[in-house]
Amino acid sequence: MSSAQALVRRHVDSFNAGDAETLLSDFTSDASWVTGDYTVPGGELREFFRSAMASITPRLDLVRVVDGGSVVVAELTESWTHDGEAKRAALVAVFDLVEGRIARAKIYREGSADA
Repeated sequence: MSSAQALVRRHVDSFNAGDAETLLSDFTSDASWVTGDYTVPGGELREFFRSAMASITPRLDLVRVVDGGSVVVAELTESWTHDGEAKRAALVAVFDLVEGRIARAKIYREGSADA
């Protein structure tokens, strides 16, 4: 397993465990997170992840990782419950890496995260 693949595995495991501190340790201090039209700028990831982990409990299942060196792509399946109904969507995360840490994450989700 490459170091980039291990980074993605650790990221997914930390997310699923609700461990924001471990998850954040793999980001650069000025990292950004982009989902659709929503961008969390550098320096605001801690509050974003803590809040998200406290209010929702999605689960990510890693399908595969494509290691492109400084750009790593992960194909995942996300499962969550909305209004009592189980939901599932495919997603792709593109991670731009700088010195082995995530500098930018761009998430592409099938369908809507709202329902």
